[in-house]
Amino acid sequence: MKEEKEQTKKEELVEEVKKEEAVKTKETIGEEKTSQIQIEDKKKAKLLKTLQSYKIKVPTLLISIKSLAALLKAGIPLSETIETISGQSSDQNLNKIYDYISNEVKKGVSLAKAMNLFPKVFPRTISSVVEAGEKGGSLEKNLIFVAETIQKEWEINKKLKGAIIYPVIIVGMTLMEFLGMIFIVLPKLETMFEAFENIPKFTLFIMSASKFIRTNWMYIFAILAVIITLIILYLKTKSGKKFLGWLAIHFPILKKLFIANILASFSRTLSVLLASGIPLEQSMEIASATTSNSIYAGILKEIHQSIHDGKDLSISLAEYPKYFNTSFVKMVDIGEVSGSLEDNLMYLHEFYSEEVTEMSNNIVTFVEPLLLILVGAIIGGLGITVLMPIYQLMGTING
Repeated sequence: MKEEKEQTKKEELVEEVKKEEAVKTKETIGEEKTSQIQIEDKKKAKLLKTLQSYKIKVPTLLISIKSLAALLKAGIPLSETIETISGQSSDQNLNKIYDYISNEVKKGVSLAKAMNLFPKVFPRTISSVVEAGEKGGSLEKNLIFVAETIQKEWEINKKLKGAIIYPVIIVGMTLMEFLGMIFIVLPKLETMFEAFENIPKFTLFIMSASKFIRTNWMYIFAILAVIITLIILYLKTKSGKKFLGWLAIHFPILKKLFIANILASFSRTLSVLLASGIPLEQSMEIASATTSNSIYAGILKEIHQSIHDGKDLSISLAEYPKYFNTSFVKMVDIGEVSGSLEDNLMYLHEFYSEEVTEMSNNIVTFVEPLLLILVGAIIGGLGITVLMPIYQLMGTING
């Protein structure tokens, strides 16, 4: 009996040891799994952060969205469609983004929520229209809306940039000519002019200024670099963006062009959102958040609040006559009364888009002679600097 009891105790002890080892093993496995999940989560977060920093060219994004709509129209399931798109683009960064979205959709995340992870690529306007399409069963139709919106915005912005880039190029070329005169031409003439007795004051001034620039060009460049950097940093702040927004709609010659561009963009955005089935209040909230001009964005936020309080859109717009003219407000009013607000907004978009095109062409035509006069004045002034002493010398010799 004694031996049997000892044997039983031994067996119980062995069993306890086994249980303890089993518990420890489970804890170890659990810790390893937790650690592995944490590592995977960190990798995923790092990948997402990298992908979120990518900027995609508009034409490339446009092609991908059109392809997405076409594949859905052909009856291919959403997850398979996105997976196909993720390997089609010539931009590998966009392929990586679509690959990430594809994995999210396979997990059950909606396409709109997955797109929301990449606001630099898919602004809120796009994801909201996609979300409305997913909820209303019209995703393919809404993606076509999105593609059309992106294309129209891109075309308008191209015209706007075209009107601005031309003067910038002319000014840049003039600056290069000016620097060429200072660093190459004038130094060669200084030795010759030193032999002259009575050099014109204007020539002396230009020569002194030229010499000062050549002697201190490093300091001048450093100061300009600091000033430009400070300006760029300021323009990234809230007050800087507000100032830039104010400047855009008050700058002589260009202000009408910028305002027309803002109204064209706002009209189309709101029209597309309403046509997608998104309520007016929510559409206005999205439109205000996606408007690039800070002044108009602030006004649209106030209008959104007015609509939330029960006011009509046209009445709210009429409270800001400096920013929304009578014709614009009247068209919105007619649209609200007749129940065709999205159609009237689209008409306004087309109208202001044409204005942007026309004004862009007119600005280039108007600015071109002014720039030529400026270039002529600068080059002519430097030419006079060189010619005046020579003519003076010739007069002395002839005399």
